[in-house]
This record gives sequence, structure tokens and C-alpha cells, in this order.
Amino acid sequence: MATLDTLPTEILFNILSYASPFDPTLVPRHPLYTLAATNRHLRNVVEEYTRVLLKQYANYTIPKKSKIFASRKKWLKYIDGTCRLCEKKTVRKAILDPTMACCDKCDRAHFPKMSMTAAIKTHGLTKLDLFTPNALHPTLPPLSIGEYVCSGTDTTMISEPDLLARKALIHGMLRDSTPKALNRREKSHVLLLKHMNPTIPAGSSRWVRYRGDVNMSGSAWKTMRTPESRAEFVRKALQKERALLEENGNSSNTAIEVD
Repeated sequence: MATLDTLPTEILFNILSYASPFDPTLVPRHPLYTLAATNRHLRNVVEEYTRVLLKQYANYTIPKKSKIFASRKKWLKYIDGTCRLCEKKTVRKAILDPTMACCDKCDRAHFPKMSMTAAIKTHGLTKLDLFTPNALHPTLPPLSIGEYVCSGTDTTMISEPDLLARKALIHGMLRDSTPKALNRREKSHVLLLKHMNPTIPAGSSRWVRYRGDVNMSGSAWKTMRTPESRAEFVRKALQKERALLEENGNSSNTAIEVD
């Protein structure tokens, strides 16, 4: 039976290409490190593979017989501190991909994005449209989302191409996409989310249940006072929102998935 040690180098190189060679955030438990620690043969294969990467991307040549140089460490250090696009030194990471070193100039030029607040105000979308899948849109995939600190505050950023595609989809499904109708819909979704009581962790698009105090017995809204009244409000509100969509097949009664 063939083992990893007996495979041809070309096949091993192909396997290593799936071992996250461009993700330095996995250090010190990076797959390249753990594989190299298995035995001498695999260490030599990893060293040769990362030596090729250094030559290809950094034009850096390491002597094959060097005993003081570990090309795997040099490679991961290089991609962690070098912009993937312009190859300038940087400690910054791309907002939408924290595994990728990317300078501010390249991030702005190659990865157009928009804040969540601007997306809601400018494009007539809601949090339920942006952070999918959820109870209203259980089959829609997540958008490319990232987080960065602006003036001491965490700001959620969304890929602009993803955002525009989502806008075209949602507005195309709505029976009425006039500004007045979109504003009314956004307010309805805000109220719906208050009753659902979910939250979204920073830098994530996945809804989870809020862990704070949910005692609403003294709420001015009767629908907020008990779990049963909140659940009934959510059921009716979702039914109403789905009725506003032309393609009701894109919605379902699937409950929102929370951890």
C-alpha cells in the first residue's frame, strides 16, 4: 500500500498546495510545519516546495545545501509581511480576507467595499438581506464581509460587487421597490429583529442568539413581553414579509439558525 512517503514529489507538491501555503495566520501550527516535523523525507519535500514558492513569488533563492535556513519559515514570514498584490512590505491585512497581507492602497483599489450602514441607507437593503442565510432568506449564501476599526469603533464592511448583486436580486423579488416601500420594509425588519433577539459577532455574517438579558416583561410592546408573544410576532411578520416577495419559493418557514 502506498504511503505519503512513497508518493512522487509532483503529487506531494499538489497535496501541499491544499495545505494553506498562503495562510500565515495558522503559524505556529501551520500544516507545512506539522508535516515537516513528521520525518526527514517529508521535511525535505516541504523545504523544496516552499523554496519553489520563494523563487516564484519573491524571486528569492535559498542554497539547497543550506543548513541554517528553513525555507518554510522564510516563506510564511514573507507572505505575512508582504502585500500580495504590489509586493511592498506591510503589516496590514485585507479587510475582507484577514489571511491575506494587503496594503491600504491595494485593498481600496482591488477590493471595493461599503460599510453596512451605507449599504442599508444607500441601496435599500436590510440586515436580513445582507447577513444570510436567515429565516427570511434561508437559501441565500453569505456575502463577503470583514471588520476593521475606524475611529475606535468596529465597522462592518461588505464587498461592493456582492452587495450590488444582492441588491439586484432582492429588489427584483420585491413587488414594490420604490423608496417609500423600501423605507417601510427596513423599519419592519428592524422591529422583526428586535423580536427575534439575534446578534452578529464582529466580522461574521452568522446570526447567533444574544446572550444578554432578554427579560421583556416590562416592555411597552405587548408582543415583546413573553417568549410566546415574540415567537408569534415573528411568525406573522415573516409570513407578511414573504408575501411581499414575488418569488415565494425563495423563502420558507425554516426557523433562524442560531448557536
